Amino acid sequence: MRRGRIVQANALLLLLLALFSLPEVSSAAQMTVAVHPFLAQGTSFHLGATVGDIVSTSLAGNRDITLVERSRVAEVARQQRLAMSGVVETATAAKAGKLVGARYFILGAVSRFGALLVATARLVDVESGRVLASFERTSKQGEDETPLVSRNLAADILAFISGDAPARGDPTSDYKYYLYEALGYYNLGEYRKSLPFWEKMTQLSPRNGLLRFIVAGLHFQTKRYSDALLAAQQAVTWEPSFAEAHLLVGKAYFLLGDNHKATAPLDKALELDPKLVEALFLKGSAFKNRKRIEEAADFFLEAIQIDQAYIPAYLALGQLLLENGAADEAAGILLSALQQQPGNGNLRFLLGTAQIMRGNLQGAKEQLAALKTIDAALAKKLEDMIPKQ
Repeated sequence: MRRGRIVQANALLLLLLALFSLPEVSSAAQMTVAVHPFLAQGTSFHLGATVGDIVSTSLAGNRDITLVERSRVAEVARQQRLAMSGVVETATAAKAGKLVGARYFILGAVSRFGALLVATARLVDVESGRVLASFERTSKQGEDETPLVSRNLAADILAFISGDAPARGDPTSDYKYYLYEALGYYNLGEYRKSLPFWEKMTQLSPRNGLLRFIVAGLHFQTKRYSDALLAAQQAVTWEPSFAEAHLLVGKAYFLLGDNHKATAPLDKALELDPKLVEALFLKGSAFKNRKRIEEAADFFLEAIQIDQAYIPAYLALGQLLLENGAADEAAGILLSALQQQPGNGNLRFLLGTAQIMRGNLQGAKEQLAALKTIDAALAKKLEDMIPKQ
């Protein structure tokens, strides 16, 4: 926990430095964009609409973009008898865009190739009728990564239209304004109130990995683990060497109950930073949940060797040893931990349990006496476990 707070504080400082080093940029002119429903090819029929919806929602959050309602696009197509279903020709898209007053028209498709899911989009300049850019995002996990692929595709489109760097806006929609508001709530510990302002900033800097990491961390703090996972995956998309972001992906998977998927991002975090003790601890926890006891114990022990003050690893290793009948080893580990944090009730409870298992009732009573001044509930639980003489 201590290390995580330091990392978050450093991340915020870096963001501030990055912000104030940005050149003065004038705000981009308001742009009107129309999005055609994405075509589904070789995949679920609803998937095209889902990807199109996510892309549209992401674009609609940008202050410099006005999104044409899809019903308006469909109505114009019907009135003008334009072929707006299936594969749309660029010329047809340009004509429809002019009729609805759009500056750009986005055409897209979602296709399956074996296990791969590929989302593509074309950005049509309505005035010239030319395709200005093409975009592609691929999922190796099929439809499971649809939200991630869709949001990354939208971020690429946003970055092309309005740029990666935040432009100056009016006083209540400026990047600095959002940052000050976000930090104000963040420093008060009001993470839910802080979150919308960070998300506004991601709309202005769509491929900023640090911002995505902060958003992921806030979702994690508020126990919205699926949202945290998605934002952390976006962070590593644009910052692949960001060890803490890979760690957050693993943490989110772990708390969503997917120990298997948690392993790969934790491995990547440790590859980038071998001394990342929380990654070692989580790998140990994941292996424990998968009944791979010896490997779990090795990871917990490695975390302790790197950071002797990291109490979660002591607790996890002590508990693991007790569950497997190794009370002597558990007692040794827990005694070492108490030197670091003598007021930790969980440590004293586990040590008291180890002493009971070893037949050292006097040692258990010593832990009980100390525990009564720390945690009455745990003291009562330990007292009930001590055999009556």
